[in-house]
Amino acid sequence: MDNIDYIANSAEIEYNNDIQNVVLPYRVKTVKPFNVYIDVSKYVNKTHQNIVMFTRFLELECYIDGKSIYKYAVSDNSVPRSGGRVYHVINLPDNFKDKNILIKFKPKTDQIKSFKINKIYIVNSEYFFIGELLSKDILGVILVSTLMIMSIMIVMFYFMDMGTESKNKRIFDIGLLCFIMAVYYATQLEIFNYLFRKYYKAIYFLDYLSFSHYSIPMLILVRGRLDRRFDKFLTASIYMCILNFSIQFVLTLLGINEFHNMVKYTHMALFISYFVILAALLFSSSKEYPEKMSMLLSIVPIFLSLASSLFEYWTGSYDSMSPILLVSLFVFVIIQAYFAINAFMYMQKESLNTKTYERLMLTDALTKLGNRYSFEQKLEEIKKGKDDITIISTDLNNLKEINDTYGHSYGDAAIISAARFLKENFAKDFVYRLGGDEFMIISHDDIDDEYLEEVKNKDYFIKGIDKQIKISFAFGKSRYEYNSSDELNDALEDADKNMYIDKKNIKNAKKNT
Repeated sequence: MDNIDYIANSAEIEYNNDIQNVVLPYRVKTVKPFNVYIDVSKYVNKTHQNIVMFTRFLELECYIDGKSIYKYAVSDNSVPRSGGRVYHVINLPDNFKDKNILIKFKPKTDQIKSFKINKIYIVNSEYFFIGELLSKDILGVILVSTLMIMSIMIVMFYFMDMGTESKNKRIFDIGLLCFIMAVYYATQLEIFNYLFRKYYKAIYFLDYLSFSHYSIPMLILVRGRLDRRFDKFLTASIYMCILNFSIQFVLTLLGINEFHNMVKYTHMALFISYFVILAALLFSSSKEYPEKMSMLLSIVPIFLSLASSLFEYWTGSYDSMSPILLVSLFVFVIIQAYFAINAFMYMQKESLNTKTYERLMLTDALTKLGNRYSFEQKLEEIKKGKDDITIISTDLNNLKEINDTYGHSYGDAAIISAARFLKENFAKDFVYRLGGDEFMIISHDDIDDEYLEEVKNKDYFIKGIDKQIKISFAFGKSRYEYNSSDELNDALEDADKNMYIDKKNIKNAKKNT
């Protein structure tokens, strides 16, 4: 505490021709300039001291020893010209003599009827002051961090769940709401304003940008999931919020008006948005929308908090979003995230079941190659495409002998080994088992006859048995060109014919030997 000491009991405030001792923080109910006197007698003759204070919509000038040591004035052409929320760090002169510091404040907006004077700190180390603010705003920092982490995790779910479009969109909107809430609440924290005090104008814009838009993800979440009669009202509310911010943004940039003076219109737009959501929930069937009650319970506090904030603004005592509203929004996000993640997990399970079923439909049970149904789907794809295709028809030469001599278990082992051999030698291509010992290979490359001969002449034996049984293949090749007059079926028939010719030649060669 030797490094940081906030002034709480010795501040005097002068306004309306009256001086009174106050305990800070204190709300000054006036729209006219006022003065604050701070007793700094314990710091006389000390060096490297700084005054740190946080103000909202106020100009100020600081005096000591009869001299002005700091001035914060806002031009009428500045954006924002109300001054915004600013952290001031004022260097005190070394060895000053005056026991009091005079700070003259001047309100920069007539929309607020009272101004909060926060605790004023005297520090000689910025690091100790950051620690003080962090301990003060620790719950807010935790909330902002939680919302940011949730938004990142939820967006990750969004990209993981690409197969179910309606659920994806819901997850994305919840993540967007988390992000908007995190940004808005961060702009309300003193530690955030202090650390980024040089960018207070950017913080000002982020504040009103996030505040104006946080109802939009909620409107999108509800739209299409309740009574369809309300969809047009929900859509109109979305456009109303966007239009409200756009108009205010232009007026603020042009210096005609600014966000703070028009915040009542933002409150009204948000109030109308939540009224539409509330009406849609109340008049929708619980049977058709099972989450209705949980959403309704989280929307009502938000609606009431907005009404309270609007009343506070009109009475001139509004500072920032009500803590109840922030808590209500957080509860809403938690509820929606719970239902969305449950839906995500359910859809993932259904998708996995569907993919497993599709894989079973397309896969030959014995060899794990594509089956006849998969082959026919590939042919449909070829017909619609614009690629030249090599078609190779093949089967085992000695499967009947293996079955007759060793039994069908050896025949199955031969077929499995044949499938493995073909997949190894045509790794880039599509290999299918059409039935029995018949296989078909589809390649987007132009496979030459020399390579087929090389594959055919390889020595290959059945795997997984205790006997050394060699297997061999007959191949028949044809070429299909998409821009020729030939039909795909003709190319398939040519491949089969060429395969049978090769098979016959192999048999004749055996007889001659």
